[in-house]
Parts: sequence; structure tokens; C-alpha cells
Amino acid sequence: MRVILLVLAFTLAACSSGSYKVGPNTRMPDDDELPTGSQGVKRKVGNPYKVAGVWYYPKEDPHYDEVGYASWYGPDFHGKATANGERYNMNSLTAAHKTLPLPTFVKVTNLENGRSIVLRVNDRGPFVKSRIIDVSRRGAQLLGFDKQGVTKVRVQALDEDGKIARPQTRTASTNTTSNQAPAAAGAGSHFIQVGAYSQRENAEVQIRRLNSRGHNAQLDRFESGGRSLWRVRIGPFIEKLLAEEKLDRIVSDGFYEARIFTESAR
Repeated sequence: MRVILLVLAFTLAACSSGSYKVGPNTRMPDDDELPTGSQGVKRKVGNPYKVAGVWYYPKEDPHYDEVGYASWYGPDFHGKATANGERYNMNSLTAAHKTLPLPTFVKVTNLENGRSIVLRVNDRGPFVKSRIIDVSRRGAQLLGFDKQGVTKVRVQALDEDGKIARPQTRTASTNTTSNQAPAAAGAGSHFIQVGAYSQRENAEVQIRRLNSRGHNAQLDRFESGGRSLWRVRIGPFIEKLLAEEKLDRIVSDGFYEARIFTESAR
């Protein structure tokens, strides 16, 4: 069981003990892998538990969306069992959360630099006040905060299709439920940019990778600092919500550097 002693609560992000056991059919995920499927263990919500005098109550939370601080954990726990019996690889794309079911896929956005990735929650923690998620070392590297150790993030639960589950809203005029979101504030077009390259050949390789995953990417040439660059983009999207939903799918397919850019209407 992951435990943080009260006297260390202000210095450690999370801590595993040896009381968790690896499931009989589990394997350590590969480096840079986002584990999917059962991984040899059953999905579970988990029972209430107590750490350093505080009770935590795991629950189903499909619309989970919270802003707080993220930390990361690495070598001390590499190869050990996680809270649901999977084996922890600090170089794969997993995370720890105090109450979400195990596993749950989440989109984690670093609010300090805009980077987003998808992670699989398969462990419990961090048990430090104000921290809402503990990511793997590789997750911290991709999110760009492995050197500083802690960063402010937004964590959003994803559904089985890799999309953010939106709560239904009720339309006043018809009194029926609808998942349609209002248009984003501010006029303009939203693009998902997967990369910008000095060599056209490199951009075309990325486009082929995206197209093979069902993402219709485009090549766009532009000038920056007196030199030509080739942007790989998807869009435009009139509503930013649609761009965000598409970004979730692109990131879950392994394109971790993808970002949303908005161009003002002329």
C-alpha cells in the first residue's frame, strides 16, 4: 500500500510499500507505452482507506475535472506493484490518484506550458495537500516539469472512447437533454498543430503517421524569423470544444506534442 508518513508529508509526493502484490498475469509495460486492456487485473473502484489520519473514498467519477498540483514518482518505485496489482514502470504513461477507479484514463494538462498527455491511473496517491495527481517520470518529462518536480495541472477523466465525458445539459426551449456545447467565446478558427519542421520531408512523414490513424492532417508553410517552416495541422474548428475533443484522440494516439492554436478572424 502506498503510504506517506505524517512527518514526511510535506516533502514526499507519494510512497509505496511492499504490501501490494503484482497480479499473476501482469507484465511491466514498455517504455513510452500507454497501457490498455486489463493488464491482467480486474477494474476496481476500491474500498475507503486511511492514510496519515485522513480517510479517502474511491468512487466512480466519469465527469472528474479538477485543477491542482501534480508531482511525479520514479526510481524508488520502479518495478514494484501498483495499487491495483499492475507493475510500475516509471518510463510508461501511468499515474496515481487518490479516489478515481483503477484504472481510469485521464487527460493531464500542464497549465504552465499548455502541454497535454493521456495517462492511465493505476495507483493511489499523492498524499500531500494540494496535489491531485502523481505521474510517472516519463509523464513528467512529456509534460515538461520533471526538473522542477511540481506543476499546476488540469486533470480530466476520459470515457472508453478516449473523450472527455461531458455532462448532459438541458435545453430550456424544448426541455430535452443535449450534449451540444455553446460556441466558444471570441471569433476565430482553432487548429490542432502537431509540429513545425524546417524540412518538408519530416513534416510529410508526420502527416502520413496521422493519416494512418484516421486524422486528416494538412501541410502549411509559413515564415518565422526569416526562415520557412512547415506546420502539420488539423482543422480548422469553429468551436474550440470540438478542437479539444479531437485533440484528446490525437494525444491518445501518441502525438504528445499536439497543441491547439487559435487564429483571430480577419
